[in-house]
Amino acid sequence: MGLFNPGSGTGGAGAKAQRLELLLGFIGFFAFMAMIQTVVQEVRGEQAAGSALLLAILLLLLWLTWRARQRTGV
Repeated sequence: MGLFNPGSGTGGAGAKAQRLELLLGFIGFFAFMAMIQTVVQEVRGEQAAGSALLLAILLLLLWLTWRARQRTGV
């Protein structure tokens, strides 16, 4: 039982692609919000190291999910 295919009979490559697209949307939204937070903290002169680290992690997850979506071939 995999992360993107829980159970048998839940669909093929098209269903996996849809789940990855949904995940892309969630991660993309939170990455965008983390970017706004980081920019605001930088402009205000506050420490933004934590926000920048979170943004970097979210961007990495976004890229990995994008790559997984491209490998589905649908």
